Amino acid sequence: TPCTPPLQVFGPILPVYKVKTDQEAVAVANDCAFGLGSSVFSNNQGRARAIGDQLEAGMTSLNDFAATYMSQALPFGGVKDSGFDRFAGIEGLRGCCYVKSVCEDRVPWLMKTNIPPLLQYPVNAAAFDFVSALCKLFYGFSLADRLGALVTMAQCFLFPSSLKKKGAVKTKAA
Repeated sequence: TPCTPPLQVFGPILPVYKVKTDQEAVAVANDCAFGLGSSVFSNNQGRARAIGDQLEAGMTSLNDFAATYMSQALPFGGVKDSGFDRFAGIEGLRGCCYVKSVCEDRVPWLMKTNIPPLLQYPVNAAAFDFVSALCKLFYGFSLADRLGALVTMAQCFLFPSSLKKKGAVKTKAA
């Protein structure tokens, strides 16, 4: 039974394990806490690619051992306990960035984004019907689905007691 090293090994070593199938080779290679780089050697390029696609590593070279490192335009980095993020390449540059999303109303005097009253706390009993109709409005398959969603949304605001209360949760008094 192959034994994976407890430490990440850096150096000119080549561990050799005898396996019977490609799937077993992939299982042995992936049964490790580390995943910086990998190399697959084969006379059959398609077979090498199929094996390489299954390896849990940040980089994979096919029929080579240093191509991923030598090409500085490619991102360099590992997975699992070999780290996260990348350096080099566009991904490496993005790894040095602090990404933050900010949303604001650009013209609040003209149009302001508010949470619909049905969804504000305490949540109205018609909230489930409203959100379901909103999804159908945007993702309905037909014009009839979308128009039906508009009608349901209007009912939620104008006549909320007329809805079936599909999303209402019944609770027993203590």
